[in-house]
Amino acid sequence: MPSGDRRSPHRRWPGRAARTVLLAALLLPLTVLSAGSGSPARAAPTQASLEAQLEKLNRQADQLVEEYNQSRLALKRVRKVRDGLAAQASGAERNLKGLQSRLGARAAAAYVQGAGNTLAAVLNSEDPASAIDRVQVLELLATQDGDLVDRLALAGQAYDGRKRDLAAAERDAAAEVARLDAKKAEVERAADRTRELLRQMEARSAPTSGSPSTPAAPAPPPSSGGGSGSGAAAVRFAMAQVGKPYCYGGEGPGCFDCSGLTMRAWAQAGVSLPHSSSAQYGVGRHVSAGELQPGDLVFYYSPISHVSIYIGNGQRVSATHTGDYVRVQSLGSSIVGYSRPTG
Repeated sequence: MPSGDRRSPHRRWPGRAARTVLLAALLLPLTVLSAGSGSPARAAPTQASLEAQLEKLNRQADQLVEEYNQSRLALKRVRKVRDGLAAQASGAERNLKGLQSRLGARAAAAYVQGAGNTLAAVLNSEDPASAIDRVQVLELLATQDGDLVDRLALAGQAYDGRKRDLAAAERDAAAEVARLDAKKAEVERAADRTRELLRQMEARSAPTSGSPSTPAAPAPPPSSGGGSGSGAAAVRFAMAQVGKPYCYGGEGPGCFDCSGLTMRAWAQAGVSLPHSSSAQYGVGRHVSAGELQPGDLVFYYSPISHVSIYIGNGQRVSATHTGDYVRVQSLGSSIVGYSRPTG
């Protein structure tokens, strides 16, 4: 083959390299654009998305606070049982020690006198009637001693039983304390997330509107003594708390959660309510929307995790959520029932 017809691979390489570089230069901007359009998470959240997150978080926090309040009620019940068992165990111990003391005294007297002395007094008696009386007395004493021994055995069993029950109640109380602490930690984390969201919303709204997103405390309404009866007393108290901050587990006087507010409000009318929205739903008479009267309780969500006090004209007083205050609101949606507490 002539040397002029040979094609060296070294001569072809510059052409290929140039085409490759040119193609890469054309594709690179498209690749960058495609990567940018596929990463919406990098965009800053909008005010609307932050508000949606806050609403969702408030719903979750309501449920957590409700579970926390129910755990507190459960702990209160367990401790009441434990205290009752402690009193029973103490009484059983006193009874046992008293019987032991009496039996010990009888045994000591029998040892000092000796069994033969009593029998000799019966046998040596010159009066048959007196001897019979003495025999009957001996039989009675023997029966009493036997009864005393039986009672002592039963008292010992009762005392041991109360001690076992008390130990079990102590274990239950410790378990409830652990559950309460765990639930409290969950609520604290939810409260922290709520505060962070509120800070983000405030930061976004401040440059544009000049006003923070964090809710402002509403002004307390003018005092009025309108109305009478239990419901009116509950409404007056609730209205007097408007503007006070929300705090989970709060029952006043400085801050409230939803069921803490309703509990304290109805206490003014002499009605005792548990510190739990779902538990309050079981107290009193359920009413329909058409029967609503000022003072009635309005319950929200399923499972129930929020409660407010109806004040008339389609409005309620409610302790809302972390970062907010006790305020007057419209009834809103997500209502699952109404009740009228009774004493």
